[in-house]
Amino acid sequence: MAKKQRKKIVKERPIATKCHFCETKSIPDYKDYQTLSKFVSDRGRILSRERSAVCAKHQRAMSKEIQRARFLALLPY
Repeated sequence: MAKKQRKKIVKERPIATKCHFCETKSIPDYKDYQTLSKFVSDRGRILSRERSAVCAKHQRAMSKEIQRARFLALLPY
């Protein structure tokens, strides 16, 4: 009987190394859904801090604003 080969786990690297909102000196806003869509996966999930490279302060605010934009049908669920 042949052994099963395990799949290699590949960690995805962050897109950037610094927070997008800190660099541009802005705050996440639900009306700016084009910017928020960069931090949502193709399946509609909010990307983690490690993947999106956003600081903790702006990640919390971004999460709330994405949820507001979803409620107003600006972003997909």
